[in-house]
Amino acid sequence: MLMERVLPLVIARASHSVLHPEAWGLVELLLMGAVTQIGLELYRQGVPFAFRSWPKLPARGKHLDEFASIDRQFIVFSQLAIVVMTFHYLQFMLTSPNVLWKLEELTVANVCVALPLFFVIYDAFYAPFHRALHHHRVYAFVHKHHHRQVVPTRGNTDAINVHPFEFIMGEYNHVLAVYLVSRFVLPVHALSCVLFLVFGGALATLNHTRLDCNFLRIPFTKVPIFAVRAHDTHHAVPNSNYGQYTMLWDYAMGTYRAHPQDLQVSKDKVG
Repeated sequence: MLMERVLPLVIARASHSVLHPEAWGLVELLLMGAVTQIGLELYRQGVPFAFRSWPKLPARGKHLDEFASIDRQFIVFSQLAIVVMTFHYLQFMLTSPNVLWKLEELTVANVCVALPLFFVIYDAFYAPFHRALHHHRVYAFVHKHHHRQVVPTRGNTDAINVHPFEFIMGEYNHVLAVYLVSRFVLPVHALSCVLFLVFGGALATLNHTRLDCNFLRIPFTKVPIFAVRAHDTHHAVPNSNYGQYTMLWDYAMGTYRAHPQDLQVSKDKVG
């Protein structure tokens, strides 16, 4: 039978590829492309569906209803670039001595401690980078494109509608975060690396839905660790709330700006 001859070859090729990531080629890249595009579609459809019970934030500007040609070009570029980035991300995971793969090596520390550290370290670099993109001398050349959409609603599609330079820097920052945590803090498990990408994509998608999701607050402050309303405020008031996943570094930089609904709650409590 054909399958009896082909299946062992496929398994052998897959096994060799996993054990030799430095030799990955076109077949592996195409497979990665299929997986990442399925993942993007799950973000587009699944994230809004999963959080559909959350109320939507009111619009604070004019919605970009129709995409221009440049929007479609940048979105396609991002869809292709994320394939290459994921390819390199997995190669790093498989070749780094500080990323553990065996099930018996999984611990609370190398997953439950490493995972939040990834997000904190990511935004330690991303928030200042994002802030720099808003400098008046460079804003028009890169980041202004993303802010054509004042009222993001399309989730992942609006999230990846960014200038190619910005997208590449933001995506490869994930690799940098994993490298720094695994090299200088503690060895991490592969599971935490995978969850970092999966949860990161979900949070970036949520940020562009205006579904009013928020998770926890920085201790002893009213600043959210993650809140869609924080990024919604960034689109309405661009020179604020530069963090992608957490407002921790905006709090440190003095660039955090509360959403009008948060301010109204504070006024009601005072009143």
